[in-house]
Formats: sequence, structure tokens, C-alpha cells
Amino acid sequence: MRIKRRDLMSVGISTAALAACGKFANAPSNTSSATPVAANTDASSTKLRLGFQPPYVAVYALREQKLLEKAFAGKSINFEFRRLLSLKPVTEALSAGAIDLGLGGTPIAAIAAGQPIRVIALVERSPKTHALLVLPNSPIKKIADLKGKKLGNPTGKSYYFAMRVLERVGLKDTDVEWVQIENDAGRSALLSGAIDVWGTWDPFYASAEVAKEVVPLVDGEGYHLNYVALFGRIDYIENNSETVQKFLQAYKQAVTWAKDNRQPAVDILVKENKLSPEAAGLTLGRRNLIFEPPNDEYRQELINQSQLLARLGLIKQQPNWDKAIDPTLANIAAS
Repeated sequence: MRIKRRDLMSVGISTAALAACGKFANAPSNTSSATPVAANTDASSTKLRLGFQPPYVAVYALREQKLLEKAFAGKSINFEFRRLLSLKPVTEALSAGAIDLGLGGTPIAAIAAGQPIRVIALVERSPKTHALLVLPNSPIKKIADLKGKKLGNPTGKSYYFAMRVLERVGLKDTDVEWVQIENDAGRSALLSGAIDVWGTWDPFYASAEVAKEVVPLVDGEGYHLNYVALFGRIDYIENNSETVQKFLQAYKQAVTWAKDNRQPAVDILVKENKLSPEAAGLTLGRRNLIFEPPNDEYRQELINQSQLLARLGLIKQQPNWDKAIDPTLANIAAS
């Protein structure tokens, strides 16, 4: 059996940034690619490329526990893992055919725009991992104080959590100045005064918090369910259903391992993300790892989010969630 892994770190928001290469610790240096990989649509394909964000410990557990080797015993398959900073680079990579599956928040805007993406499983429900952060000496003490301030985050006013926070106290999207800034630059922007509030999530949130550089004005509890989903290109899922099903079964085992082995899971986050043990422990502690088929609560949350995005004029139409969500493979894996 041949399993090959690549971990390409994007430092921007365009798919061109996929050319910037990093590797899993045990991957040989000559496995990096100088250009994005072409679309993988062959029905006989033996390749699965996953784009994910740094805090998802189960992805690393797949490797550490050799769960993919076990799931695909006797088969030759090429796996590639690509670390990306936020949801937008993940959806851009899917659109470009550079990855086959994505892991993160649901790409509502991309689905609403007609991008052929299907949601197949839920792997987290972690509202407390998101926060609006301010400096410890900031004059911003309550949510109402955000009026007229610069709010930086990776997705601008399409950041559902931030919009829910504002609307809860009667503020509109026009009451703040939105600054679109990636997670790797948000911390320095807040510390330098370029923005007044930083909307982000773990491990970026935890790293700044344990360094005592920031305090949370509010976290996602009560505002944002923060379901993390596995999704992918429809053509790939339909043409490679057996491969995707086996991958889901392995991912489910990785979730179970991470939940049952907290300290080794923390150690993985420390190693793979260059976090302090304190930040890694805080990150994992705020994450509610699950493996479930998409459920009714999740579907209603998507409806609520898409209604808000439509009201703000950020999407032209609401997605057809009956077509965009298919729990079939997750149901098989979960059983």
C-alpha cells in the first residue's frame, strides 16, 4: 500500500498561495509541489486531497494512529493534507480543483453562488472557540461600544458570529468599519492599533489569550453554534463514494482517539501548530469533537445564516440545502 501525504500552508486567501509548501513532520522534503494540483475527477481515482484549518486535531490523529493505513489496508491510495488559514482559501481550493474535500465552517456563500459543494458530515460543535477580542486596556468594555470601531476578521461582515453579536444590541452592519484580515495578521493588527476589535477563533484566540495580550469581549456561546463540517466537490464524492466512506470511518476513529487521549492530543497540537502547551490545552478544551451526520439543528443554523447573508446583500439567493446536504455516507460511517 502507498500512502503519500502533503501539507501545504496557505498564507493568504488566494489559491495561488497553495504553492507555498510545508510538510507533516514525517513527510520527505521532495514531496512539495510548486503549483496547485489539477482537478481530480477520474472515477477510478486513488487520490484524496483534504484542505483543513490548523486546530483540527483529528486530522493529525489520522496520521499518528495510522488510521488511514488501517482503513485502506491492501489498497494503493494517495492522500494529501493542506493546511489553510480560514474557510475562504478552502473554498477557493475546492473551486480550483486543488482539493477534493474541505474541513471547516460551512461555505454558505460558495454554495449559494452555485459552487458544486456537498456537506457530508459534522465533526465539531464548538461555539466557545470563536471570540471578539480587544486589548486589556481597551475603552471597549461592552458590545454597544463597538459602534464606530474597526472590526477585523477574515471574512468581513459575512462573519455570522460578529453580525449576531452586533444585532443583539441593536447595531447594524454599517455601525462598524469592517476590515478583512487573515488570522495570521489579525493579532499584530490589534496590538498595533490598526483595528480595535479582532474577530477570530482558536488556536489564534487561545495563543493571544494565554500571552495576556487580549481579553474576550464576547465569545460564541449563545450566538454561534459553530458546527464544523466535512464537505467536498460533488463530482468527487459521487465518483469516489467508497473512498470517501472509508475516509469518514477513519476520521470517526480519529475523533474518538482525540477525545479519549487528551494529553497526547494536546501534544499533537503543540507539535503541529507550534503552540505553547497552555494554548494547545485551552484550544482543545474549548472544542466539542463529534462525528455525526448533518442534523436538524445544523440545518436550521444554516438557514438562519443564509437569511442574514441575503439580508445584507452578501448572497443573491439562499442555497437549496436539500441538495447541498447528504448524510448518507456519514450515516454508514457512524453505524
